[in-house]
Amino acid sequence: MSTVHAFGPFRLDANAGILFHGTEPVALGRRAVALLRVLVEKSGEPVARDALVEAAWAGLAIEDSNLSVQIAALRKALGAEPGGDRWIETLPRRGYRFVGPSTGSSQQGPTAERTSVVAPRSRWLVGRRGLLQKLDGTMRRMLGGERQVAFVTGEAGIGKTSFVEMAAEQLSRHGVDFLAGQCTERFGTNEPFLPLIDALTTRCRGPGGSSLVEAIRSHAPTWLLQMPGFLEGVDRAAFQNEVFGATRERMLREFCDLLEALGADRPWALIIEDMHWSDFATVDVLSRFARGDRRTSILVLGTYRPDDATAQGHPVRRLHQDLEIHGRCSELQLDRLSSMEVKHHLALRFQDEELASVLSGPMFGRSQGQPLFIASLVDYFVNQESIVQIDGAWRLGSGIAISDDVVPKDLSNLITHRIDRLTDDERQLLEVASVAGSECPAALVAAGLARDEMQTEEILAELTRRDRTLVSSGVSEWPDGTYSGSYAFHHILYQNVLYQRLPPARRVQVHRRMGERLERGYAGRTENIAASLALHFEQSRDFPRALRYLSQAAENSAKRLGHEEATNYLSRALGILDRLGATDQYGARINLLRQRSWALRSAGDLGGSVRDLNEMIATAAAAGQLRQEVNGLLAVSRFCLHADRRVCLHASDEALAKSEALEDDALKALVQGSSASINLYLKGWSEKDAALCQKALQATAEARDHSTLIRRYGIEGILECWRSHYQECRRTGTDGKRLAQEVGDVYIFVLFNVLESTALLHLGEWRQLQRETVAALALAERNANRPAIALCRLTLAWLHVEAMDFEGARQLCESVDEAVLDENPFAFFFQRAVLAKAFVGMNEPQRARELFDDVTSRLDADGICLDFTIYTQLYHCLGEYGLQTGDLAQARSSAAKLHDYAAPAPDRNHLVQALGLLAKIACAAGDLDEARLQLARALSVLDNADMPLAAWRIHRTAAEIYASLGEAAEAARHRVRFEQIIRKLAENFDPTDKLRSSLLAAIDAPHQD
Repeated sequence: MSTVHAFGPFRLDANAGILFHGTEPVALGRRAVALLRVLVEKSGEPVARDALVEAAWAGLAIEDSNLSVQIAALRKALGAEPGGDRWIETLPRRGYRFVGPSTGSSQQGPTAERTSVVAPRSRWLVGRRGLLQKLDGTMRRMLGGERQVAFVTGEAGIGKTSFVEMAAEQLSRHGVDFLAGQCTERFGTNEPFLPLIDALTTRCRGPGGSSLVEAIRSHAPTWLLQMPGFLEGVDRAAFQNEVFGATRERMLREFCDLLEALGADRPWALIIEDMHWSDFATVDVLSRFARGDRRTSILVLGTYRPDDATAQGHPVRRLHQDLEIHGRCSELQLDRLSSMEVKHHLALRFQDEELASVLSGPMFGRSQGQPLFIASLVDYFVNQESIVQIDGAWRLGSGIAISDDVVPKDLSNLITHRIDRLTDDERQLLEVASVAGSECPAALVAAGLARDEMQTEEILAELTRRDRTLVSSGVSEWPDGTYSGSYAFHHILYQNVLYQRLPPARRVQVHRRMGERLERGYAGRTENIAASLALHFEQSRDFPRALRYLSQAAENSAKRLGHEEATNYLSRALGILDRLGATDQYGARINLLRQRSWALRSAGDLGGSVRDLNEMIATAAAAGQLRQEVNGLLAVSRFCLHADRRVCLHASDEALAKSEALEDDALKALVQGSSASINLYLKGWSEKDAALCQKALQATAEARDHSTLIRRYGIEGILECWRSHYQECRRTGTDGKRLAQEVGDVYIFVLFNVLESTALLHLGEWRQLQRETVAALALAERNANRPAIALCRLTLAWLHVEAMDFEGARQLCESVDEAVLDENPFAFFFQRAVLAKAFVGMNEPQRARELFDDVTSRLDADGICLDFTIYTQLYHCLGEYGLQTGDLAQARSSAAKLHDYAAPAPDRNHLVQALGLLAKIACAAGDLDEARLQLARALSVLDNADMPLAAWRIHRTAAEIYASLGEAAEAARHRVRFEQIIRKLAENFDPTDKLRSSLLAAIDAPHQD
């Protein structure tokens, strides 16, 4: 229901956000209307300044003058009624109070949120009866719980918007609520989800908007992220954790979830106009929703022009056809009006059947029933005084005859006729207004003309009263306090004709003036209008500023998870770089390539991301910018660490070599440490690399910037892992995750998560590992992040296999997406190593052998290294496999490789496990002296260190070997220690957790691991 407040001759439609003076809408901005609504609803009561600010600027910090400017605008508007400017009383230090005529409120049926400022035209709408009947059937199915999608199609000017207004009125009578968004010609395809975000934002500001905000918070938190003004009262830290790593796929799913939830409560209609200009993400939302099967009372109405969509290759046309084939949508195709419908329209318009009969023939003959052409012809003849109103009745002008000879030939010709009859001043003003876009703030038009703003606004206001080329669309307010009326073209065809009339040089000049005025108006907040500024400066050939705002527009798209759209903006920017001087071009190209690389990586195109980084590196080399070149090489090595080890190592080696020429000693140390840490991770231990890592840590000990700290934590984590300092490794992993989350880098977050998980596993802190990994898996699944899902499942599988739940580990490993394993070598080797260990534990050596062969084949094919964590797992498992199959030579060879890998390093954990494995092999071969020797070495290295994974294995092996030697007391002592460690590990889990059961079962069957 819509609330309408009436006071004096004014009516405030709270639902539509419009103030009417009599039947005429008053030009007021949404913030002024929000203030008026609060004041009127508390008529006679003081309203504090803070309450007013919250109502109009929720969640925003504003200047003190902003509120007084809006109050002044309200007083001016109410001043249209004598004494109305005194209806809002100032209460010093308390706020304001409405003291106007006593207000009355009434409840009316729901109306479309997009109430038109030219609503009186709806009285003259004709035709479309068949389509409205078809819509009625669609609506009734929707009201019955069947989701419905309908496309309203037709040529430009055919009346799609008018039909949607008729449809909204019909739907309103059945209690349907509305979300309404519109796509724009200039910015639509590059602004992801923009019409949907606008639709949600507009409706949330209306009556009952708080319940919609709650629904968005519950069902679509990633969309609330795009609406920061509605985050008041939300736990920001918890919310950021909830939406971190969100993907475009998650936004698609959550919007559909939101619609389904809304439709389960009451019927809703989502209206999206002009989808031939829509961004592709919005089309994807519609596609996903249309293919859903859950019952919900939702109707989606999308309007578009089929010819335009086909010519542009826009996906909305293909989507429509595909959905229609599968019975997932209907079409409401608008045809031109018949001659009888034209006559009916004219009879309604002029309230005179005889006049309608005279006019309908020539008007239909020329227009062929094109609604916009007909409406424009009516306005044309009225303005020409060929049709006049005398004593309240419409008549032909004296001596006037309407014939084909006096009717313009086509719509463009008619528009030209209308423009030419204006004064030079008015015509010039409209031409300049066409440059502003679909909305024309008077202040911006004045800037384009280099004229006084008040004078310009007066002319625009006068034009809206006597010419229908422009209509009032409210007011525009800018951060610098600029407040002016805003206007819109009656139809975009008018704007197009006017824009084409501008000479090229004049067009360039106007774009530049408007861009500069918008910069001043949005000083400090230009990011809010970056796409518009980019267009103005690109069209005005101010390429340095165009580049700046294209980059900002890309950032805005990325924040909405529109990484493909961000890539488009950056590609556009790169395309105009050649117009800059050679000196300027290098720095800009480096920055843009780095930014596009990030966007491509976020979109899942790692190959494209690395190509851009390589081009950035080449550009930096050509420009002699060594620092940028080295940073680019480090980025390549980091991004390819898990995806392409050969590229990673090559880039790392290049960075190391080039760093020698760096003059910044701290940066040189950091670069060398980063390269050395990668070598440690992929090539094994090296004292030289360890020393370079330590030097880097010392050089960056006081660093505070995110970039340096992230690199530092990466170096430190790998170094401490090699040293078996798992508490320190865990700390750096946790700190690295926190920083990666702060900068929004999911890839880096995943790298540190692997590091932290490794530390937690070896520390035996399995409860925390399980809890964090399950939470991370839930988030990754919500985000539809396939690589992250795979790594989370593999981490859990690793936990299960170490807890000796081999079947659980197998199931987790086999649930991993094979496509991820093909794309990501780390995930592939991780999965094969853990799964092989599970099969060895399940006493299925043949299946384990197949996995070992897979590893060997891929290593040979790819020519890549096994990283530290996988190498140690795999060779320990190969040793156990040899013992299980009786192939002691195989077992000894694998154990020796593990020993030789770990022995040069301070890696006590894996050295102990290698020595324990050698002791078991010696015992199995009957060489008890060798077994005793290896066991003694292992126990000496262990030395009560906090390494439960190695400890329980070595104590169990010691118990078995001492029992074989007949040393019962020693065997019993080690058996007790083994059981203590296992029980402590089992305490990590709840009594009902199968991991607790599998661990405790090992006490009775210690030979199983």
